[in-house]
Amino acid sequence: MTIPSTKFSAAPSAAGYLYQARLALALCLKYVNVDVGVEVGIERLDDVSFEANGTALELLQAKHHIDHIASLTDKSVDLWKTLRVWSEAAAKDPTLPARARLALVTTGSAPDDSAAAMLRPAAAYSAGKARDPKAAAALLGAVAEAGGNQELKAAYAAFLTLGPTMRISLLSSIEILDNQPLVTDLGEVIEKDLRMLAPRGQAAIARERLEGWWWPRVCKALMANPAESISVLEVEGKLDDIRDGLKRDVLVADQEHVDPTTDEIADYEGRPFVRQLKVIGVGETRIEYAKRDYYRAFTQRSKWVREHLVFDGEIAKYELTLIEEWQPRFQQIRDKIGDRKKTDEGCRQAGQELYSWVEADARFPFRTVSQRFLTVGSYHILANDLRVGWHPDYETACVAEEV
Repeated sequence: MTIPSTKFSAAPSAAGYLYQARLALALCLKYVNVDVGVEVGIERLDDVSFEANGTALELLQAKHHIDHIASLTDKSVDLWKTLRVWSEAAAKDPTLPARARLALVTTGSAPDDSAAAMLRPAAAYSAGKARDPKAAAALLGAVAEAGGNQELKAAYAAFLTLGPTMRISLLSSIEILDNQPLVTDLGEVIEKDLRMLAPRGQAAIARERLEGWWWPRVCKALMANPAESISVLEVEGKLDDIRDGLKRDVLVADQEHVDPTTDEIADYEGRPFVRQLKVIGVGETRIEYAKRDYYRAFTQRSKWVREHLVFDGEIAKYELTLIEEWQPRFQQIRDKIGDRKKTDEGCRQAGQELYSWVEADARFPFRTVSQRFLTVGSYHILANDLRVGWHPDYETACVAEEV
């Protein structure tokens, strides 16, 4: 059932608050390993603030719009509400524009030739164009003097109270960062920065773990009275913990509880590793477990290879370990049966005994991963290639079963 949206929906506001917190994390990463004396605040000095010893270094207003089309015209509500906050702050402390960077971060867009477009960061301009706070001050001053929007009356007054010189000074410290990613897209931004901090191919996992710590930490900071800041040193320490957990000698096994689809289960039915189990009389339920272990081991190993988390030849070396552990046990059952007692029933029982060892006892770690599914599933992968087997004559018996 689709629930119709209403004009009373709180979703946009909720997304806006989430945007502030996630944006704060994305922006504070630039301070990691650079300036651990910086602290980040949410809803303290501004929507997001960066501080050192209680003094603001950066004040950011965050404006999030789900439709991504809000426009920062010269009469924009977003723009003027932001200007009111900073105009009133500058009136109380005229040194603010000289000592702090002020930024409006928005998912909206500033039209060409608008005051907001004139206040983008210097790097945003192509050759022949530049920031122009003086021209922006003239445009905004004209809008404020004309008035017309009662909702923004206080914002106009706060801006005009500064006086012409102070307005230019204030706008000189303001940067308009428009067309910024939505809250749902900030994960990619964070991951991009983490690629320099996390082991190769593990930026996504690092981001998940970092955000898993960040959200409760933000809640704790907001619940303090007054709201407290979060030291970049804390973020750096958490990243060190995450790096330690994601070192190349530490693999993450995340396919342990993943199940194959019905079609994949059906596709396995005629494969050699399944035929091997049927030859020795393994029951259907255990065969279903085997299919599941095969699938999990195959997908896990493939994922590690795809994400470049394993070294060249490492899987082959692991398989060689499994084979060499299997070889003496396999030879034991062949010696135990002997040529004179090699009945079908005797072979099946011997195969069951060997396969029971795989199910219950064979646990050989792949680097640091020692989960059951990986060892058992890898044995089934080898059995599928007839590199190991359970029946004393598994190569010929398996072919006979197929016929």
